[in-house]
Amino acid sequence: MKYKTAVEYKLLKQVISLGIFFVWWILFGIAFPIIGIWFSGSETGLSADVLFPIIFFSIIISFIGGGADFKFFIQNGLSRLDIFLVNLSTISLTSFITSILVFSLSKISFSSLDLSTMITSKGFYYNDNPLLNILLLFMVIFFFSSFGLLVGTFNDMFTGLKKIIIILLAMALPIIIATLIQLGGDSAKIHFANFLKYILGYSNNQSTLSSVPFMLTLFFFSALCFSILFVLNHYHEVRHKSA
Repeated sequence: MKYKTAVEYKLLKQVISLGIFFVWWILFGIAFPIIGIWFSGSETGLSADVLFPIIFFSIIISFIGGGADFKFFIQNGLSRLDIFLVNLSTISLTSFITSILVFSLSKISFSSLDLSTMITSKGFYYNDNPLLNILLLFMVIFFFSSFGLLVGTFNDMFTGLKKIIIILLAMALPIIIATLIQLGGDSAKIHFANFLKYILGYSNNQSTLSSVPFMLTLFFFSALCFSILFVLNHYHEVRHKSA
Protein backbone atom coordinates (compact mmCIF):
# COMPACT_ATOMS: atom_id res chain seq x y z
CA MET A 1 0.00 0.00 0.00
CA LYS A 2 1.26 3.47 -0.92
CA TYR A 3 1.11 6.60 1.22
CA LYS A 4 -1.51 8.30 -0.99
CA THR A 5 -3.75 5.24 -0.95
CA ALA A 6 -3.47 4.98 2.84
CA VAL A 7 -4.39 8.65 3.29
CA GLU A 8 -7.40 8.28 0.99
CA TYR A 9 -8.50 5.12 2.83
CA LYS A 10 -8.27 6.61 6.32
CA LEU A 11 -9.63 9.99 5.29
CA LEU A 12 -12.66 8.37 3.63
CA LYS A 13 -13.27 6.24 6.71
CA GLN A 14 -13.09 9.23 9.04
CA VAL A 15 -15.27 11.43 6.82
CA ILE A 16 -17.92 8.70 6.68
CA SER A 17 -17.74 8.27 10.46
CA LEU A 18 -18.04 12.03 11.00
CA GLY A 19 -20.94 12.16 8.54
CA ILE A 20 -22.78 9.41 10.44
CA PHE A 21 -22.11 11.26 13.70
CA PHE A 22 -23.45 14.57 12.38
CA VAL A 23 -26.60 12.87 11.07
CA TRP A 24 -27.09 11.17 14.45
CA TRP A 25 -26.44 14.41 16.34
CA ILE A 26 -28.79 16.45 14.15
CA LEU A 27 -31.56 13.87 14.56
CA PHE A 28 -31.30 13.12 18.28
CA GLY A 29 -29.66 16.32 19.49
CA ILE A 30 -31.69 18.83 17.49
CA ALA A 31 -34.57 17.51 15.36
CA PHE A 32 -36.35 15.28 17.88
CA PRO A 33 -36.11 17.80 20.78
CA ILE A 34 -37.47 20.58 18.52
CA ILE A 35 -40.34 18.33 17.40
CA GLY A 36 -41.09 17.65 21.06
CA ILE A 37 -41.10 21.40 21.83
CA TRP A 38 -43.42 22.12 18.91
CA PHE A 39 -45.91 19.40 19.84
CA SER A 40 -45.92 20.44 23.48
CA GLY A 41 -46.72 24.01 22.50
CA SER A 42 -43.87 25.34 24.63
CA GLU A 43 -42.25 28.65 23.72
CA THR A 44 -38.91 27.47 25.08
CA GLY A 45 -36.18 27.36 22.44
CA LEU A 46 -33.40 24.80 22.10
CA SER A 47 -29.80 25.85 22.65
CA ALA A 48 -26.90 23.50 21.90
CA ASP A 49 -23.11 23.68 21.81
CA VAL A 50 -21.78 22.24 18.56
CA LEU A 51 -18.16 21.75 19.62
CA PHE A 52 -18.31 19.52 22.70
CA PRO A 53 -20.02 16.52 21.01
CA ILE A 54 -17.56 16.60 18.11
CA ILE A 55 -14.58 16.75 20.51
CA PHE A 56 -15.87 13.67 22.31
CA PHE A 57 -16.42 11.82 19.03
CA SER A 58 -13.02 12.87 17.64
CA ILE A 59 -11.29 11.38 20.69
CA ILE A 60 -13.19 8.10 20.26
CA ILE A 61 -12.53 7.73 16.53
CA SER A 62 -8.83 8.56 16.99
CA PHE A 63 -8.58 6.17 19.93
CA ILE A 64 -9.97 3.31 17.83
CA GLY A 65 -7.66 4.15 14.94
CA GLY A 66 -4.61 4.03 17.20
CA GLY A 67 -4.64 0.24 17.13
CA ALA A 68 -6.88 -0.94 14.29
CA ASP A 69 -5.44 1.27 11.55
CA PHE A 70 -1.86 0.50 12.58
CA LYS A 71 -2.46 -3.24 12.23
CA PHE A 72 -4.14 -2.76 8.85
CA PHE A 73 -1.37 -0.57 7.44
CA ILE A 74 1.47 -2.78 8.70
CA GLN A 75 -0.19 -5.86 7.24
CA ASN A 76 -0.47 -4.08 3.89
CA GLY A 77 3.22 -3.18 3.75
CA LEU A 78 3.13 0.50 4.77
CA SER A 79 6.29 1.71 6.50
CA ARG A 80 6.17 3.02 10.07
CA LEU A 81 7.18 6.52 8.94
CA ASP A 82 4.39 6.55 6.37
CA ILE A 83 1.90 5.39 9.01
CA PHE A 84 2.95 8.32 11.19
CA LEU A 85 2.58 10.75 8.26
CA VAL A 86 -0.81 9.26 7.34
CA ASN A 87 -2.06 9.86 10.88
CA LEU A 88 -0.73 13.42 10.88
CA SER A 89 -2.21 14.19 7.45
CA THR A 90 -5.66 12.71 8.08
CA ILE A 91 -6.06 14.29 11.51
CA SER A 92 -5.05 17.67 10.03
CA LEU A 93 -7.51 17.36 7.13
CA THR A 94 -10.45 16.06 9.17
CA SER A 95 -9.85 18.70 11.87
CA PHE A 96 -9.86 21.40 9.19
CA ILE A 97 -13.06 20.12 7.57
CA THR A 98 -14.76 19.66 10.93
CA SER A 99 -13.77 23.12 12.18
CA ILE A 100 -15.41 24.74 9.15
CA LEU A 101 -18.57 22.65 9.68
CA VAL A 102 -18.68 23.49 13.38
CA PHE A 103 -18.19 27.20 12.68
CA SER A 104 -20.91 27.16 10.02
CA LEU A 105 -23.36 25.32 12.27
CA SER A 106 -22.65 27.71 15.15
CA LYS A 107 -24.08 30.55 13.03
CA ILE A 108 -27.52 28.90 12.88
CA SER A 109 -29.95 30.78 15.07
CA PHE A 110 -33.76 30.76 14.96
CA SER A 111 -36.47 31.49 17.48
CA SER A 112 -36.66 27.80 18.39
CA LEU A 113 -33.02 26.82 17.74
CA ASP A 114 -29.74 28.44 18.72
CA LEU A 115 -26.50 26.64 17.90
CA SER A 116 -23.21 28.01 19.19
CA THR A 117 -19.69 27.19 20.33
CA MET A 118 -19.00 28.38 23.86
CA ILE A 119 -15.26 28.65 23.30
CA THR A 120 -15.67 31.32 20.59
CA SER A 121 -18.54 33.15 22.30
CA LYS A 122 -18.32 36.46 24.11
CA GLY A 123 -16.73 36.04 27.52
CA PHE A 124 -14.38 33.39 26.20
CA TYR A 125 -12.20 33.49 23.05
CA TYR A 126 -14.52 35.68 21.00
CA ASN A 127 -13.06 37.35 17.94
CA ASP A 128 -14.62 39.41 15.15
CA ASN A 129 -12.33 37.71 12.64
CA PRO A 130 -14.02 34.46 11.47
CA LEU A 131 -10.69 33.05 10.25
CA LEU A 132 -9.25 33.26 13.78
CA ASN A 133 -12.36 31.54 15.15
CA ILE A 134 -12.03 28.72 12.59
CA LEU A 135 -8.31 28.42 13.38
CA LEU A 136 -9.09 28.16 17.10
CA LEU A 137 -11.71 25.47 16.45
CA PHE A 138 -9.20 23.66 14.25
CA MET A 139 -6.54 23.68 16.96
CA VAL A 140 -8.98 22.44 19.62
CA ILE A 141 -10.20 19.55 17.45
CA PHE A 142 -6.66 18.79 16.25
CA PHE A 143 -5.33 18.59 19.82
CA PHE A 144 -8.07 16.29 21.12
CA SER A 145 -7.77 14.07 18.03
CA SER A 146 -4.01 13.86 18.58
CA PHE A 147 -4.55 13.04 22.23
CA GLY A 148 -7.09 10.35 21.35
CA LEU A 149 -4.65 8.79 18.89
CA LEU A 150 -1.88 8.83 21.50
CA VAL A 151 -4.08 7.14 24.11
CA GLY A 152 -5.30 4.61 21.54
CA THR A 153 -1.72 3.76 20.52
CA PHE A 154 -0.70 3.42 24.16
CA ASN A 155 -3.70 1.17 24.84
CA ASP A 156 -2.79 -1.07 21.92
CA MET A 157 0.91 -1.28 22.78
CA PHE A 158 0.83 -2.03 26.49
CA THR A 159 -1.04 -4.65 28.44
CA GLY A 160 -1.21 -6.00 31.97
CA LEU A 161 1.20 -4.71 34.60
CA LYS A 162 3.04 -2.32 32.24
CA LYS A 163 -0.19 -0.51 31.37
CA ILE A 164 -1.19 -0.26 35.05
CA ILE A 165 2.22 1.16 36.06
CA ILE A 166 2.19 3.78 33.27
CA ILE A 167 -1.38 4.83 34.13
CA LEU A 168 -0.47 5.17 37.82
CA LEU A 169 2.59 7.26 36.93
CA ALA A 170 0.47 9.52 34.72
CA MET A 171 -2.09 9.91 37.52
CA ALA A 172 0.68 10.68 40.02
CA LEU A 173 2.18 13.49 37.90
CA PRO A 174 -0.44 16.18 38.78
CA ILE A 175 -0.13 15.24 42.47
CA ILE A 176 3.66 15.63 42.31
CA ILE A 177 3.35 19.02 40.58
CA ALA A 178 0.77 20.22 43.13
CA THR A 179 3.00 19.07 46.00
CA LEU A 180 6.04 20.90 44.59
CA ILE A 181 3.98 24.08 44.20
CA GLN A 182 2.78 23.80 47.81
CA LEU A 183 6.36 23.30 49.01
CA GLY A 184 7.45 26.36 47.02
CA GLY A 185 5.25 28.63 49.10
CA ASP A 186 3.31 31.71 47.99
CA SER A 187 5.91 32.69 45.39
CA ALA A 188 5.60 29.36 43.57
CA LYS A 189 1.79 29.58 43.69
CA ILE A 190 1.84 33.07 42.16
CA HIS A 191 4.27 32.04 39.42
CA PHE A 192 2.20 28.96 38.61
CA ALA A 193 -1.04 31.00 38.51
CA ASN A 194 0.61 33.53 36.17
CA PHE A 195 1.89 30.69 34.01
CA LEU A 196 -1.64 29.24 33.70
CA LYS A 197 -3.01 32.66 32.80
CA TYR A 198 -0.30 33.07 30.17
CA ILE A 199 -0.88 29.73 28.41
CA LEU A 200 -4.66 30.23 28.53
CA GLY A 201 -4.34 33.73 27.09
CA TYR A 202 -5.77 35.61 30.06
CA SER A 203 -4.84 39.29 30.35
CA ASN A 204 -4.83 40.84 33.84
CA ASN A 205 -4.93 44.36 32.45
CA GLN A 206 -8.00 43.89 30.26
CA SER A 207 -9.54 40.89 32.09
CA THR A 208 -10.08 39.17 28.73
CA LEU A 209 -9.02 35.96 27.01
CA SER A 210 -6.86 36.06 23.90
CA SER A 211 -7.11 33.17 21.45
CA VAL A 212 -3.56 33.43 20.06
CA PRO A 213 -1.65 32.34 23.24
CA PHE A 214 -4.22 29.60 23.78
CA MET A 215 -3.77 28.36 20.20
CA LEU A 216 0.00 28.31 20.69
CA THR A 217 -0.53 26.23 23.84
CA LEU A 218 -2.73 23.78 21.92
CA PHE A 219 -0.13 23.64 19.14
CA PHE A 220 2.62 22.86 21.65
CA PHE A 221 0.69 20.03 23.29
CA SER A 222 -0.38 18.67 19.90
CA ALA A 223 3.26 18.67 18.79
CA LEU A 224 4.16 16.92 22.05
CA CYS A 225 1.53 14.24 21.39
CA PHE A 226 2.86 13.63 17.89
CA SER A 227 6.47 13.62 19.13
CA ILE A 228 5.58 10.86 21.58
CA LEU A 229 3.61 9.08 18.83
CA PHE A 230 6.65 9.23 16.56
CA VAL A 231 8.69 7.37 19.18
CA LEU A 232 5.92 4.91 20.05
CA ASN A 233 5.31 4.24 16.37
CA HIS A 234 8.87 2.95 16.04
CA TYR A 235 8.33 0.36 18.79
CA HIS A 236 4.68 -0.42 18.12
CA GLU A 237 4.23 -4.11 17.42
CA VAL A 238 1.23 -5.94 16.04
CA ARG A 239 -0.13 -8.16 18.79
CA HIS A 240 -1.89 -11.32 17.67
CA LYS A 241 -4.70 -12.73 19.75
CA SER A 242 -4.00 -16.19 21.01
CA ALA A 243 -6.47 -18.90 20.06
